[in-house]
Amino acid sequence: MQNVTYSEKIEALLKYFKFSTKLAVALNVHRMSIQNWKEDSSAISKENRLAIDVLYSKYCIIPNLKKSEVDKMARGLMEENHSRFISNIDIVVEVSKKNAFGSLEVEVNDADERMFYKVVDGSYIEKDIDKRKFLEMNNLAILTRQILVDTQKNKIESIDSETIKKWHNILMLGIRDDAGMYSTKIRIIPDLKITLTAPEDIPDEMEYWVKKYKTVKTIEEIAHAHEHFELIHPFGDGNGRIGRLIMASQFIKNGILPPLIDRYNKALYYVALEQAQVTGNIVPLIYFLCEAVQRMKEKIGI
Repeated sequence: MQNVTYSEKIEALLKYFKFSTKLAVALNVHRMSIQNWKEDSSAISKENRLAIDVLYSKYCIIPNLKKSEVDKMARGLMEENHSRFISNIDIVVEVSKKNAFGSLEVEVNDADERMFYKVVDGSYIEKDIDKRKFLEMNNLAILTRQILVDTQKNKIESIDSETIKKWHNILMLGIRDDAGMYSTKIRIIPDLKITLTAPEDIPDEMEYWVKKYKTVKTIEEIAHAHEHFELIHPFGDGNGRIGRLIMASQFIKNGILPPLIDRYNKALYYVALEQAQVTGNIVPLIYFLCEAVQRMKEKIGI
């Protein structure tokens, strides 16, 4: 999707909505903005770019996906030999950095890549930036590297509930008082028509999740495990980051580079995940993960 210009996305959306006024309403902007953006896409704000990406994913990409083609795409990826990359610790460490910053971008609108790499490399100290921002970057980078390297070295046999809680504790250490603990409150995802697991049911649902997805051997199974985990939403914060880290570990365990999920493809990620959770259609999420693995390969120059 990143190879399609915003002018092209707007043209495609105009074909779907038929009238610029309808597209303007969907984007919550003035009709003239649509006309101006067609001529100069550089004027589109970050927020409106995301809104356009969401509509483009929902109405122009997902409806055109064919299960047979997506299944073939997934099988092809599973059959590729990634072992020469997975066995290279330097590549795994570099992948962990890309993975961590991408995950941060999905959650934080103003994620600063230059600052992130300075924190990771140790050239930024906490007093130079906001403490919470520093911890969000530092904790995520440390945890991502730990999980990906441990998986590569076969130190993670299976992912159980205690492991997930330990990972959350590292992610949220110094940020939240309930780091490493399941939420005891109702969690709501704005604008999403799904019901998350009730707080009192989280422990049992997580044990069921662990048992059901103890061994995942296909991209489809990884996709199902991810949408189910995010539907449980066991923690007060950090569920997306933990869920994506679980996926990264599962991909490496299956000998495949993990997907790169960042600001460039997060709209398709959100829409595909919502499709799986609301309608049960897992095909868009499988397609997204395959595309995101290719993005990771391109990003690290493979």
